[in-house]
Amino acid sequence: MTHLSDADLLTSMTSPASSLAGLVARRREKVPLVPASLHCAATAGLLRDLAPAAFEPILAAGRAVADGTFDLLGSGPVNLGPNPDWHCDFKSGKRWDRGAYSLEMFHTPDRGHDDKVPWEISRLQHLPTLGMASTLTGDPVFRERAVSHIASFVADNPVYRGINWNCTMDVAIRASQILASEGFLRGAGDERFWGELLKSLLLHARFILDNLESGPVRGNHYVANLAGLFLCGLGLPEFREAPKWREFARVKLFSEMQRQVTEDGLDYEASLSYHAFVTEMFLFPALMESENGGSFCRPYLERLEKMIEAVAILLRPDGTLPQIGDNDDGRFLIFSQYHRPRRDWRPLLALGAYLFRRPQWLRLAGDAWVEGAWVLGEPFLRWRDSLRDLDDCPGFPCHAFPEGGIYQLGAGSIQMVVDAGSVGQRNNGSHAHNDTLAFDLYAFGREVLPDRGTGVYTPDLSLRNRFRSSRAHNVVQVDGEEINPFPEEPFRLIPADSPRVLRWRSSQRYAYLRAEHVGYRRLRAGVLHRRSILMDHLKGTFQIEDRLEGKGRHRFLASFHLAPCWSVTLLEQGWTARSQEAGPTLNFLWRRRPEASRTQVEDDLHSPSYGLTQKARTVRIEWEGDVPCRLRYELTLLR
Repeated sequence: MTHLSDADLLTSMTSPASSLAGLVARRREKVPLVPASLHCAATAGLLRDLAPAAFEPILAAGRAVADGTFDLLGSGPVNLGPNPDWHCDFKSGKRWDRGAYSLEMFHTPDRGHDDKVPWEISRLQHLPTLGMASTLTGDPVFRERAVSHIASFVADNPVYRGINWNCTMDVAIRASQILASEGFLRGAGDERFWGELLKSLLLHARFILDNLESGPVRGNHYVANLAGLFLCGLGLPEFREAPKWREFARVKLFSEMQRQVTEDGLDYEASLSYHAFVTEMFLFPALMESENGGSFCRPYLERLEKMIEAVAILLRPDGTLPQIGDNDDGRFLIFSQYHRPRRDWRPLLALGAYLFRRPQWLRLAGDAWVEGAWVLGEPFLRWRDSLRDLDDCPGFPCHAFPEGGIYQLGAGSIQMVVDAGSVGQRNNGSHAHNDTLAFDLYAFGREVLPDRGTGVYTPDLSLRNRFRSSRAHNVVQVDGEEINPFPEEPFRLIPADSPRVLRWRSSQRYAYLRAEHVGYRRLRAGVLHRRSILMDHLKGTFQIEDRLEGKGRHRFLASFHLAPCWSVTLLEQGWTARSQEAGPTLNFLWRRRPEASRTQVEDDLHSPSYGLTQKARTVRIEWEGDVPCRLRYELTLLR
């Protein structure tokens, strides 16, 4: 059924109401999905004393959205008017047919437009910010704008019609975000608005169940479907179908947790950004179930705790994670932190800290701790107050995720993260990059030798492949070939690398990793690459050796990708790079240099977030020679 009359809605209830007015009145008396949202005025009153600086970013974001201004997926601020055109990629101007049958709308890659843009704005993740802005100012205009956006979307996007019913993941996120926003919007909208919204939410949930993205290769899309369906079941208890949605999703979420999350707590899609994204998807059902008096099973919660712990271990002071694998700026639910960069995962730690009572995670959340107050209310604030003084963060630890293939060599303010894992997703590689044995170096609050990021997905396939190529990572490339070949599909790698960790040791002073891959064994004269990294915690140095074994003569390229705003000076025995923003200095010193090698500095591109690129510099070291051969060098970081 793609359309519901008032009578259809009323007969779908567990306890049928006699009229739409009666149903809406009953709904207004119920506790919403996020119970604390009913008391947001009281929460705001408490936060005026505890975190007064947290209000202005919320208000600034609320004013911008109420004015029609959005900044999504690298667009920069763009005014879209009172109600956005929900079917338009406002970055390229492409508009999809609102009447087209959604499941027969096929993607048209490499034409400059991005279906992610209408999907992103139609997730409606700005709704809580508008509700909070009304609470903080007493001005109803913000809630009225939220109601206008919801009503406009529902009227302009009938189920199974148009681009916004093409991807079940986005349907699930949208339904969850609307339900999570309900308490913040109470008092706005008339009886007809709420009646039409309930019809839409019922159709959302039915659509999710009927169109699960549950093929043989499953990933974050399917988890989002299940998380959204569970929250629909929890947040729409009036409907007879709700218990079925909830219990089906609960069972499948646990099954996917076992399938998609390694025992050491990493998502299996070979991307740290997607790891955090999926962690949110698994977290919110458990958190909302807890807030509504229930609980998920212990094995589910134990694995979820490991997932959040992985974020805490790898998190940088600015809330970002290394961009290993894809990053599309995706978030599952957003409350008070709509203004915050999408790569900032500290709100996740604030919520996880409360669910698992982990004070150190709350410390890592920094000023994003207020997300916990808005979502969880006074109980969260009482718990936070009971902690008194929290210990300072100890800095980056050394830590191995052997099943996930991620290794962190850390000491104080220095972090090197190495990808020694497979292409992920059971060798599908949908969100993996050709970064086997690549390292991402961060120090003293700045990126130094980062992963280059993602760029975009389907609008420009050459840019897509550029950012996921071997050449875009801090690796050694052989004969201009990819570590894992690219197929025609933009969301797949053909696995050839078969990485293997040979040794991992960590002590009070040193950390040591030795790993290898055979991605170049497929060449006519095959080559194995083995990389060893020794970190001296006290000196802040990395001794790195690359061994290339096999036979024949080959061309080699070693790349070192500097963060934007770094300059390079080439020297006789290496090179020096400095941040132009008064940051650290990186010294590269040869210990064993390949014969006849040439070093040059190239202009390059860096993608700090989806849809955005910046100019940067890359050091390239090229040589040609016989194998076996090896090179050794030392990286030293100075403040």
